[in-house]
Amino acid sequence: MNERIVSCADMILKAANISTSGLNKLPDVWKNIVSKIKTSRDEDEEKRMPIGERLAGNTRVVDLKNGILLIETDHSGWIQYLKIYQKFIITGLKRALPDLKISNFAFRITGSNVNLSNNYNDLLKKENAKLEKKTLENDAKLNANIEEKKEDSSKNLPPELLEKFENMKRSLLTENNNK
Repeated sequence: MNERIVSCADMILKAANISTSGLNKLPDVWKNIVSKIKTSRDEDEEKRMPIGERLAGNTRVVDLKNGILLIETDHSGWIQYLKIYQKFIITGLKRALPDLKISNFAFRITGSNVNLSNNYNDLLKKENAKLEKKTLENDAKLNANIEEKKEDSSKNLPPELLEKFENMKRSLLTENNNK
C-alpha cells in the first residue's frame, strides 16, 4: 500500500493504539491484502492510484462474528469492488490468519450503526412478523372461500338430492339420540 496515504480512521486508531476488532493483526492484514488488488487495465497506472490502494484507503474492518467479516466503507461503490474481489481477499486472509475462519463479508456505510448480531436479529424478527401476518391473512381468506364454496355447492344441488340429504341428516341425528 502507498504509505503516504492514510485514512483519517487509521490515524485516529493508531494515535489511540486501538484495534477495531480486538484482533490486532486483522486490520493491518486487511489493508495489506486489499492493497495488492490490481486491475487488468494498466494503461493509466502512472496517472492514478491502483484500485487496491484506493480500496484499502476507503474500507476498514469493523467486526468478525461467526466467520462473517463486517467491513465499513465510505461509499456504496466500494462495496461492489469488494464483492468482485471477495474470493481473492478471503483467500489472502485465510493464508495470513488461518485460525480466524473467515467465510463471507457483510458491509455497512460509514455513519450507519449496523452490527452483525443486532442487524440479523432485528431482521429476523421483522421477517417472522411479516410471515405470521401473511399466514393469518391467508388463513382467513381460505376459511372464507371454504364457507362460500359450501354455500354455493348446496345451492347448486337439485331439490330432490337436497331433500335426501336432509332425510339422512335427520335419521343420523335421531339414531344418535336414541342410543
